[in-house]
Amino acid sequence: MDYRLSIGSNLSREALGKLLYNMICEVLVMEINFYEVEVKDWSDTRQVSISCTYFSISINLDDEDDYLERFREMNLEDHGVDTNVLISIQFISRTFDIGWLKLLEVIGKLLRLNDQDLVVEDDSSYPLLKRIKGRLFINNNLDEYQTRYITKENLELLNYPYLEEDFFKDSGYRR
Repeated sequence: MDYRLSIGSNLSREALGKLLYNMICEVLVMEINFYEVEVKDWSDTRQVSISCTYFSISINLDDEDDYLERFREMNLEDHGVDTNVLISIQFISRTFDIGWLKLLEVIGKLLRLNDQDLVVEDDSSYPLLKRIKGRLFINNNLDEYQTRYITKENLELLNYPYLEEDFFKDSGYRR
C-alpha cells in the first residue's frame, strides 16, 4: 500500500531523515522495548530509508531540483499546499491497521514541529489530509475503505486541531 507525504521543510533531506527516524523510534518506543519492532535506518548516498514492522519511508536524495520544483508547482496547483520534500510511504499490508495509527502519531509530531504545509495522499490522488498556512483539513469525502481508517478516534492521534472539508467540492470530481 503506497502513500505519499509531502511536507514543507527548511531542513536538508538528510537532517529530515534523521528527525523522522527519531520520531518513529519515539512513537514505537513501547514496541521497541518489548522487541516486537525494530527500526532500521537504511540510508545511503542516494536515499534516506527507514523501515519498521509497520511501514517504510524513503526520501530520494537524488531528486533533481527541477523535478522537485515541478512537484511543488503541481501540489500548489492541485492541492493548494507549498511543499518541497516528497516522502514515499510503503505500508506492510498485514500490519496496516497498526501502522496507520503509528504513522498518524508521526504526522502529528511533524505538524507540531513547524507550521509549514503538508499533504498526505493515498493512491486515489486526492489528499486524505492537508495543512495549509497552519490549518489542518481532513477530507470528509472518502470512499468506503478510507472511512474505515480515517475516523475521528484515529485522528485524535494527530493531537492537532483540524477542520473537515470536502476536497472534491471545487474540483469537479465526484465519487
